Amino acid sequence: SLRDNQLTGSIPETIGNLSSLNYLILDNNLLTGSIPETIGNLSSLKMLLLHYNELTGSIPETIGNLSNLSYLNLGVNQLTGSIPETIVNLSSLQNLNLGSNQLTGSILETIDNLSSLVYLHLDNNKLTGSIPETIGNLNNLFYLHLDNNKLTGSIPETIGNLGSLNYLVLHYNELTGSIPETIGNLNNLFYLNLSNNHLTGSIP
Repeated sequence: SLRDNQLTGSIPETIGNLSSLNYLILDNNLLTGSIPETIGNLSSLKMLLLHYNELTGSIPETIGNLSNLSYLNLGVNQLTGSIPETIVNLSSLQNLNLGSNQLTGSILETIDNLSSLVYLHLDNNKLTGSIPETIGNLNNLFYLHLDNNKLTGSIPETIGNLGSLNYLVLHYNELTGSIPETIGNLNNLFYLNLSNNHLTGSIP
């Protein structure tokens, strides 16, 4: 852990040599440059926290090699490109935060491979396309934050399958259609924000 300092420069490529590392915590610094591809060599890693830096470039495909990862936070950087398809290989992942970057592209249809997810934060990016129906398979999901993107299409009926959901935050997108009746199945819902979209029809 080197968090909460004023470290500058980039994350060195040689970080990939620390093959026994369980936790890599570099958040709240002034780090620049891209996330090195060699990060995928840290096969023992359980937690990777790089949020609140000034990292640029895309998320490396090699992130999908970190099969033991349970917590991944890359939020509040300047990351670009799309969400790598390999990220769905992280079957142990419970917390995924890619919020407050400049990510483009769509939410992966295969997102439901992350069956252990409890927290999913993709907010404050430039994501397009629709919310995939498969998101309804994430039975352990507690937080779902997709707000402040450019998502289109309707809210999927399958959202009603998320019985553990406490927070459903979809505001400031371009969602259309009506609010699905199935939203009434979310008995544990504590916070719901669908504002600033193009929703029509009645409140179920």
